[in-house]
Amino acid sequence: MIAGAGEFPLLVARELVRRGVEPVVVALQEEADPAIASEATTVYWQPVGKVGRLLKVLRKEGVDRAILAGKVHKTRIFRDLKPDLTAVRLLWGLRDRKDDTILTKVADILASEGITLLPQTTHMEAYLPGAQVFTRRLPTDEERADVAFGFSIAREMGRLDIGQTVVVKRGAVLAVEAIEGTDQTIRRGGSLGNGGAVVVKVAKPGQDLRFDVPAIGLETVVSCLDAGALVLAIEAEKTFFFQRAEAVSLADRNGVAILAV
Repeated sequence: MIAGAGEFPLLVARELVRRGVEPVVVALQEEADPAIASEATTVYWQPVGKVGRLLKVLRKEGVDRAILAGKVHKTRIFRDLKPDLTAVRLLWGLRDRKDDTILTKVADILASEGITLLPQTTHMEAYLPGAQVFTRRLPTDEERADVAFGFSIAREMGRLDIGQTVVVKRGAVLAVEAIEGTDQTIRRGGSLGNGGAVVVKVAKPGQDLRFDVPAIGLETVVSCLDAGALVLAIEAEKTFFFQRAEAVSLADRNGVAILAV
């Protein structure tokens, strides 16, 4: 497992161990939670961008299947990324630096080493909820109209591989996710809308389940509260919902509606 930020890598590790699989974890420095060391016996820490070192570890451990879990903050590309020669060659040959372009190339490199990149949903189906409203508060008719509007916009942004989250209000787009990530998009959109916004997060059309499967969790709800957003909507069966009990409890205490559609 290549472990990035968030709770996802911890959950994957626990599930694998529960199923009798002892994972080899490559934890990305300044991204992965240090708690990953308590979830797996074999953990290698390495900086983002050291692709050659990653491949060396996987060869040493005899890995033939891998899974990407957790996020890497995209702003590292322009901030403190120090790629090794293998990573430089990877980036040099790309037509652009969109998520799918980079990660597809990573998958190709792994495949050339005899390593199959598994879907992120492997053994994690329980975290992909079906259509439902999770909270006590139901969205109003106007908010449901904004959810439908937001879905159409978010799907198009996903098709272009720009981002998966949009913030809307009364049929107007307040913010579209780009390199800053979901939480900052929510806060930016909420501030522009002066409260009462609707946040929508969806999978890309033709989503490659090996990487970048959309996810929300407790921090997403915190961002909604900071932004004064009143609705958080996700695509049913295609979006991970982590820390669900805590997130729904927090939303209920603050009058926020969360739903999967």
